[in-house]
Amino acid sequence: MAARGFTLIELVMTLVVVGILAVFATSRLDFASIFQQRGVYDKLKAGLEYARKTAVAKRRCVQATFGGNSVSFLYDSNTPEVSTLAGVSCANSNFAAANYVTLPAPDKDCVGPGNAVCSHSAGVISAGTSFTFDAQGAASTATTFTVSGMPTITVEATTGYVH
Repeated sequence: MAARGFTLIELVMTLVVVGILAVFATSRLDFASIFQQRGVYDKLKAGLEYARKTAVAKRRCVQATFGGNSVSFLYDSNTPEVSTLAGVSCANSNFAAANYVTLPAPDKDCVGPGNAVCSHSAGVISAGTSFTFDAQGAASTATTFTVSGMPTITVEATTGYVH
């Protein structure tokens, strides 16, 4: 009867080779940056949705300003009836620096009053333009935000819908 199976030396050598391959393969994978990018993506999308809902709830214009590696949110101190100029919504708004749209969970990557979404490293967030949500939740212009490695976040102009 012939012996079947692997010898102890063959099993040990297989484990050594698998161990060496695992060391080199896992060092090339950067799971932390993927999770951080997803975190920035989720924070940005939630911040934009919250800014739109704040505009409707406060009945004020809310400005989303893209700068560097962050997006910050301010609301108008006046109602739309005072701020509108010749029927153009949010045209003459007063976005004072003290009118922060305080996010429910301030971003730990940002330094400041808690009205911004930031990235921990440069070049992660990129956008087309800054824009405003009017008191009905519509955006002044369609805007696309990009978080590196993630799908784009689009803000529709007529509805303000964030997707």
